[in-house]
Amino acid sequence: MEAEKSHIMVIMQELLDGKASTAIDSKASNRNQYYLAIKKQGIKLIEEWVANFNNTGRHKVRSLDPTPENVERAKLYYKSLGGKIK
Repeated sequence: MEAEKSHIMVIMQELLDGKASTAIDSKASNRNQYYLAIKKQGIKLIEEWVANFNNTGRHKVRSLDPTPENVERAKLYYKSLGGKIK
């Protein structure tokens, strides 16, 4: 049985899969607290402010900067967290 993945591992897997990530993607946790930890690893994220669907506010949509060096850095970090690259 596979161990449950941490929130940061789920975010990293989504980013490596080419998906955009927002703080409101998960009902269980505010994802904003995890993006700083990712950036501290030298991983560059593309961040864009977008309108919130539920109110007049805005939130950031983040995706992985697709440069080869950045993707490799993200893969190494994901592996260090215990993740398996597909």
